[in-house]
Amino acid sequence: MNEKGLSAIGLNWLLCSGSFEYFACEMKKYILGVAAATCVFLSGPAAVSVKNLPKVSIAGSEYYMYEVKKGDSKYGIANRFGWNIDRLDQLNPSLSGKLEKGTKVYYPVNSDSRSFDSVSEFVAPETYPVIRHVVGKGETVYSLAKMYGVTVDKIYLYNPSSKTLLKRGDVITIPQESDAINDGSSFLYYTVKGGDTLAGIASEYNTSVEQLLRDNKGVSDSNFSSGDILRVSVNSNKDVVMKKEVEETHIARIDTYKADKNDTWETVARKTGVDVEELREANSGTHLKKNAQIAIPVIETTTVEKEVDPFDERENSLEGRRDIYKEVHMLGVADSVPDAGRSVSIALVIEDPMSKRDNEFTRGTLLAIDRLKNSPYSIRFKLLADSRSAADSVKASQSILNQLDDFKADMVVTTYEKNFPNWLAEYGEENGIEIVNSFDVKSELYMENPSIIHLLTPTAYFSDEVGEWAASNLGSYRLVLVGKEDSDDAFAESIIGRRDASSIMRRQLDNLAETKLDEGGRYLFYGFPTSKEEIQRMLTAIEYLKENNPFTDIKVMGRPSWITVAEGLKERFHKADVYFPSRFFFDHTAGPGKEFIASYSSAYGHGPIRSFPTYAVAGFDIANFFIPGIASNDGDFNAFIPEGHEIQTPINLERVGNWGGFFNPSAYMIRFSPYGDIEKILIRR
Repeated sequence: MNEKGLSAIGLNWLLCSGSFEYFACEMKKYILGVAAATCVFLSGPAAVSVKNLPKVSIAGSEYYMYEVKKGDSKYGIANRFGWNIDRLDQLNPSLSGKLEKGTKVYYPVNSDSRSFDSVSEFVAPETYPVIRHVVGKGETVYSLAKMYGVTVDKIYLYNPSSKTLLKRGDVITIPQESDAINDGSSFLYYTVKGGDTLAGIASEYNTSVEQLLRDNKGVSDSNFSSGDILRVSVNSNKDVVMKKEVEETHIARIDTYKADKNDTWETVARKTGVDVEELREANSGTHLKKNAQIAIPVIETTTVEKEVDPFDERENSLEGRRDIYKEVHMLGVADSVPDAGRSVSIALVIEDPMSKRDNEFTRGTLLAIDRLKNSPYSIRFKLLADSRSAADSVKASQSILNQLDDFKADMVVTTYEKNFPNWLAEYGEENGIEIVNSFDVKSELYMENPSIIHLLTPTAYFSDEVGEWAASNLGSYRLVLVGKEDSDDAFAESIIGRRDASSIMRRQLDNLAETKLDEGGRYLFYGFPTSKEEIQRMLTAIEYLKENNPFTDIKVMGRPSWITVAEGLKERFHKADVYFPSRFFFDHTAGPGKEFIASYSSAYGHGPIRSFPTYAVAGFDIANFFIPGIASNDGDFNAFIPEGHEIQTPINLERVGNWGGFFNPSAYMIRFSPYGDIEKILIRR
């Protein structure tokens, strides 16, 4: 067989086996002149399994042990077992010279793995299950899109009917984008099932209880139930690397010692300075005799930075999870203030120190604090002003934040009426402090920021509640729409949407008095006018209809802006039996109102300035609600929300989902009854 033929046969065998990465064929001539082939095959990692090698334990770590055979090379050994050649060389200096048969070679068992069992990554399916969201009061396609981080068009695509009508109790399909979830740019929304626990959900999606609590500030270990929806940061644990400095004893290298005739394990140990038991372990199966190759492990202790298991053992116990919850919500900050006993710390950030509004609000707040001075807790109060005259607004806002840091507030109350500042909202979220938005009704920060308390009922919720209240309490009255219809009147839209369109009458102010009414019938006249002049014209026509239809039940409903003319038209409102919705109403003629005015006058020498709302009363109500509340719940509004006794603005806090902030869904329907009294009818979810 010639060289070419043998090489071809060898190559064909190599390709068929598919097991070898190295092939060499060397031709040699023997004494008979016959061409013979000596073929040497060096196998790759797949050829021989390390599972067949013996293991030894040295200095607390496991090592594979291989005994050198005739013809071995260090490259061949590394290739055979898939070992890193540099690591093998470093650990076994004897490999740098000529290898002697019988020499022991060592390689760490866990050299290519982490120092802990890494958390397996959650393998996402091709598509995630959609979320079935039950529509609540005041929720709109826009608010749901914002809540779940999808576009309005996407909701319309999955729910075509929502484009024309969305009502309470409807079930909306919310799509979940697998790609966005897998790359970490979006959350997975998970519907809680019976028997679920935070720890179980965290384990399933390769996240932690702490991360679940951070993503869902409205959730605690015990307050979530079947049907609730959670935001989940899928695979958030995969990038978590925790490091710790530890002292580590390990083998620096394995030296080789050639035994003398009279050597024993004890004498070799003394000569080499190695513990005799470790010497024996490293040379397991070796017969000690003259010229025997003895492995000498060189041990060293170093301080190293090691990756450690990121799992928080506190997740395994209820008490531990409570500790995590407190850390996430930064509870107990006030306790670090060096006061004798429990204290409540309130900071008031006013928008404009020169405005009558902010001065009145501050005075009302101080009046409430004075009223609470004998409470079984101390009250710390700090007033801060965001002066719009400051040349450097960034510097001004940073000054406020620095003072808040020093003060360690339990809560921050604000008086911004427009453009609620993001920097203050972000500060609240970063520090686990509730920020009360007292007046900016258009702000939407509460929908995403868990630290915001949106105090005036959002328009969508407010109009929805008014429509439902009207349907429940005045649904038997035929609806008459008066004046030029306003497409921006969400309250009218909500009321109209709950009525049979064929039963609705429409009248203009000019011909309202000519309306034909059924004797003994019931009619609800809804007025679009907002100016005092037009409201008076409408009331004149209503008075005429009442006089000419004495056996007909007539009621009037106005828009929220009617509160501004209520005092001047009070008698006419009573005569017409007028209702109008309002987020606030201060009745200065009732007992609580009279008492407040007397206290305010005694403290400041004059009565509060009349406004809508009455700002002094707003400050008084807010302080009276939140200060005792924080003293009762230690600042944890998930645990307990107090019942208040407000005299102007009803407060009943609810959280937007499990990850948004709080809002106040409560408002009034104000009725000027024909009997001369004013009814504040509470509208509440």
